[in-house]
Amino acid sequence: MALTRMIRTTLWVLLGVVLAWVLLSVFWAPPHLISTTPYPVDQTPATRSLDYQDITIPSDDLLLEGWWIPASQPIADLIFVHGAGSNRISQYIGSLDFYRTLNELNISVVTMDIRNHGNSPVTDGTLRMGLAEWPDVVAAAQWLDRNHPSDRPRILFGASMGGSTVIHAMRNGLAADAMILLDPLLDVLDTMMEVGQVETGFPPLLFSIAARAAIHRYGLPHRETSPLAMAKTLDLPILLMQDWEDPVTRSPFAAELANTNPRVTLARVPAISMDEACLDGKEEWGTHVAAHPCRPDWTRKTVSAFIQSVVNQVPNS
Repeated sequence: MALTRMIRTTLWVLLGVVLAWVLLSVFWAPPHLISTTPYPVDQTPATRSLDYQDITIPSDDLLLEGWWIPASQPIADLIFVHGAGSNRISQYIGSLDFYRTLNELNISVVTMDIRNHGNSPVTDGTLRMGLAEWPDVVAAAQWLDRNHPSDRPRILFGASMGGSTVIHAMRNGLAADAMILLDPLLDVLDTMMEVGQVETGFPPLLFSIAARAAIHRYGLPHRETSPLAMAKTLDLPILLMQDWEDPVTRSPFAAELANTNPRVTLARVPAISMDEACLDGKEEWGTHVAAHPCRPDWTRKTVSAFIQSVVNQVPNS
């Protein structure tokens, strides 16, 4: 009898734990999965000996803070879009060094803190995985049209959630000659589950209910509206640089995109060991968007070859 009561009590406790987890996942966790805190921009391209201009970019009723970093003899213009919870000086991406690389390749760059990030205005302090952020990319393109019109090729660059953001911008009518994606967010459900593991150490499956609840409550991109589904239909040259061990934006989705869209060139980032100095401070985020900090020569060569191919194909460039 005592053993039976113990088993019954254990089952009730387990049932209570499961029920509590489900309730937390449905009602408490979703706002936390999409919340973000802006980190101020406290460096400039001058730290990399780059000439630059502070700019403001009107987007809807917002004024986004950004930089124009002109090349001395530009062959292309690039709109650089950072990821979630980041800003235009992301240490994970190595943005400032990336700007210098692009500048040395004769590529002019416009970059900005998208809404709810960096020094740009906070609207609701949430991440919408590109669904609400894409107008900021269109606004950057309009800023280029007004201030630096040219016949040079225009390239969109998106890292992590920035990848989803530029994909949404293209699907909403933005014109560009090419796109570069770095470890892009292609499947919102999977990435939210993986971020749960990165932040807590719990298995990603435990965050399935919370991620699905967030997608339903906030109308986040999913299934036929996912960044992956939209990117499969894009008809322009796309360079997809993917770390195969990325713990957040996982490689199977990049492989699926490359296998489905013939305009995609898939470039696998050379393997990065977790004990390399370039990953110091990243902890469980690991190799996510670490191509330039960890493999700068490979990144430079890969980006240069792709952009040169775009320049050679675009008339009047």
